[in-house]
Amino acid sequence: MQTAVSDASRRARPDLADLPRQLQAAMTAPGYRPPLLPAVAMEVTQLSGRQDVELGTVVQLLERDPVLAARVLAVAQTFHYARRSPVMTLRQAAVRLGLETLGHLALQAALELQVFRAPGFEAFAARLGTHATAVAHVTREICKRARIPGDHAFTCGLLHDVGLSACLQLVAARRDLQGVPLEQLAPGLDAAHTEASGLLVRAWKLPDAIARVVESHHDVRVEGVAQPINAALVVAEQLCWEAGAGLLPPPRHVDAGGELPEQPLDGLDTNWPSLVQEATELIGLDAAAMASARAATGDLMAELGLGERLG
Repeated sequence: MQTAVSDASRRARPDLADLPRQLQAAMTAPGYRPPLLPAVAMEVTQLSGRQDVELGTVVQLLERDPVLAARVLAVAQTFHYARRSPVMTLRQAAVRLGLETLGHLALQAALELQVFRAPGFEAFAARLGTHATAVAHVTREICKRARIPGDHAFTCGLLHDVGLSACLQLVAARRDLQGVPLEQLAPGLDAAHTEASGLLVRAWKLPDAIARVVESHHDVRVEGVAQPINAALVVAEQLCWEAGAGLLPPPRHVDAGGELPEQPLDGLDTNWPSLVQEATELIGLDAAAMASARAATGDLMAELGLGERLG
């Protein structure tokens, strides 16, 4: 009797080795419904990149979605954005921050409200959202330091791991995977997440340039062609992990001018040391420049309050 129960238990175990293929099949199936971003957030994101749009138009648009507007205003009141005095209204936020930043905040808020959520994986989903915000800010900073043209660098950083969240939502909806620890799911999620991120960004009809980055964000060369924004994102992920804003705990000690710490290779969304080194060389960051960027990342994480949230 015990043997029969044991055999049935083994047969009921999900095949986690096949999880990447299963996730890909689920996301490309005709009936798949990706997590949706609020229409208002998409409109604000699109309008913020135009030169002929008035601030009042964007403010009125945001006011159509009170929940999203409240979240945008909450983020705008953090120290990083409201250094001089508190931001009390959306109009103040628009005037002080400008349309581009307001568009970034709307997209960030929408992701936090709608995408970085997965029943049963709440803590990790929240960490994923915080990681995405950190990488977005640092990717933009690295592009500035390396003089890389990239108006969409922040958005690429923000969206690079949305596929992880989408995959988690699919896992959470499967009865056969309920109760399986995240540690056991991690290899399958990791194998599927870059392609999943690209599929999601394309489903939202965001620019193709953004989709190309997120679906290849662990490669600094695509078909032999150097990708500077990809390289900046790889460096940003390294620096965010070192600063405590990665998906795994940071190293215990980082020598500001020493060798790059090695990310845990059995974790989610990690990069090989050789890839990080290739990325720094591709965008021209020597040891001194990396030390400076590392210090700036630490300061930025403190301003954004991300270190405390990731703990």
